[in-house]
Amino acid sequence: MNPGKLCRPSELLGLKYIPPRLCTIPKVCLLLTLSIVLSMFSRPLAKDEKPLGSTPTPTATPVSQSLPAMPEVVVGKPYPGRGVVTIINIKEAWVEIDHEDIEGLMPAMQMEFWVKDRSLLRNIRVGDKVDFVIVETGKGEFLTAIKPIK
Repeated sequence: MNPGKLCRPSELLGLKYIPPRLCTIPKVCLLLTLSIVLSMFSRPLAKDEKPLGSTPTPTATPVSQSLPAMPEVVVGKPYPGRGVVTIINIKEAWVEIDHEDIEGLMPAMQMEFWVKDRSLLRNIRVGDKVDFVIVETGKGEFLTAIKPIK
C-alpha cells in the first residue's frame, strides 16, 4: 500500500507524494480548533449569565421615587389650562401649546392638542398667551375651548 495515497491533498496540489507525517498537521490543527471552540461553549456559566438561546426573563425596574405620581384621569372631565401657543396647524386640526401644570391631568410641558372644531384655531396666533380647556376622551386629549388672554 502506498502511504501517499492516504493523503488526498497531494492530488489537489499536483504532487506525486506527500509524506504521511505532513498529512497529519492539518488534522491536528482541526482537532485543536474544535477542542478550543467546544471548551468555550462548555465552560460553567457565571451567576448572572444566561445560556445561549435562552429566552430573556423580564425583570421589574424600580420607578424613581422622585417623580410625582400622576393623578387618576377622568374621561369626559374638562381640565382648564394656561400657556403660550407655539404652533398652529389648521389643516390637520391641532395646536401646540407650551403650557403650565394642568391640575389633575399633567405637569407643565410643550405638546400638541387635537381640536374637533378647526374654527377654534382661527382666533389665536403663535405667541399668544391663552386659556384653554382640555377633555380626556379615552383615546386622547382634545382641546374644546381656547381664547387669548388680553
